[in-house]
Amino acid sequence: MIVSKKHVTPVIQLGTIDRDFSRADIEFDGVDHRGASFEARIFLNNPQADEHTTKTLKTGYAGSFHIFGHGGCFEDEGHCDVTPRRAYDPRPAHPLSPTRKIVIATEAVRQALQTGDTATVTVVPIVTSLNEKCDTEDVLRFDSVRIVTYR
Repeated sequence: MIVSKKHVTPVIQLGTIDRDFSRADIEFDGVDHRGASFEARIFLNNPQADEHTTKTLKTGYAGSFHIFGHGGCFEDEGHCDVTPRRAYDPRPAHPLSPTRKIVIATEAVRQALQTGDTATVTVVPIVTSLNEKCDTEDVLRFDSVRIVTYR
């Protein structure tokens, strides 16, 4: 098992969340999937979580998402650079465009709200497949994370 560098978010304010929700999600935007394949284990309010932490509500485990990575770039420099499309361009996005991952984390968010109005999100990436072109130190890269609730 190869474990990559984990990510602990800054404190997320939960004070404005409606407590009467039926579902809560943790959304990751701009997730990079160019490198290795990995499982991202998500924990709330447990910055010490690692690959050995049990996946239970007691440890703050909220769920996981998986990335089927592209294995790095095998062509010339610049070949895998993502060029954003214009707003109304009908062509599909570049295959390596960053993606969004959503983890349904209703019970974990409810538990976090019982302990206060803030939370941290810890993401522990476990590499599941790679090759010589893949970085194993920093496989998890994303732009933002947020907690969203639904009535």
